[in-house]
Amino acid sequence: MNYKKYLDIQIKKTESNLNSRTKNNNFEFFYNCVNDFIENDKEEFVESFTEFGMQFENKYSISGILQKIFYVRSESSIVEFNKQADINNFRKLLDAYYWLNLAFIKAYKENQELKGEFFQDTVFASLLAYSFYPQALDHTLDYLYVQYNETLKDESEKIIPEKRKYDKYYSYADVFQLLKSLISSNHNTSFEKMLEVSVHADYEFAIKNYLSEDPEVVNEVLEKMAAFHINNKGESYLDTFNHDCWKIFPLEMISILIDRRRRGLSNEGINHPLISHFLPFIFEVGSLPNDEFTKRLESKII
Repeated sequence: MNYKKYLDIQIKKTESNLNSRTKNNNFEFFYNCVNDFIENDKEEFVESFTEFGMQFENKYSISGILQKIFYVRSESSIVEFNKQADINNFRKLLDAYYWLNLAFIKAYKENQELKGEFFQDTVFASLLAYSFYPQALDHTLDYLYVQYNETLKDESEKIIPEKRKYDKYYSYADVFQLLKSLISSNHNTSFEKMLEVSVHADYEFAIKNYLSEDPEVVNEVLEKMAAFHINNKGESYLDTFNHDCWKIFPLEMISILIDRRRRGLSNEGINHPLISHFLPFIFEVGSLPNDEFTKRLESKII
């Protein structure tokens, strides 16, 4: 498979998304809102604008603002990392993605829904927390369980397999099953309440073999995960890779290498073109978040 072509296409899409987003949103206003939240505890904001000679208002919660900033920060950090792959830009990339976790956590605490995000988005945010922000994992999972209940609560009543969205969608039969495998030792009780499904064949192989001591087997695991990754078009909100940010940064592949290291297994001889540019840095990031603004925001929310 032509992974370089895939990545090149995703970079161009990311650049296009970033240009459009910065043109159509007032991010100075959004960042001022975040500062007002941190310093003055303000949580609801109004943006006034004029269109066709008429005055309009947009109302925002702080979690919704964090969500908006996540997209522009993540896209910007991906573009910068692509230009210069180094540890500083990798830390910036991780901290940018972490803003979505903070948005989820804040929404959970305020009993709000983060519109435009779905179950699979909480799965990827949980993988980020598991891999790089362990202090936020339980908090992120709180929102994941809420999303599960909202998305899949009626599915247990549907007997006919073709009516079961969770068999094919929301990452439930693939990346979510990997997440369960990574963290189930500490969250068995909650996961036991969730519906059982047949795991996608590529992910069934990955879950069974990613802890192999044979690097060739682990490379086969990564190849199967990568094939699934690029073949999942993400053209619908139901698809596993529903947002471009998950396509360009394969957290699911990176997370298994982090888990292997934590278990004392060697990753020597293990690599894949989809993640090779990230691998020199995944064990070098140190304590996160790294930037002061994100630290202040985290301390305010968590």
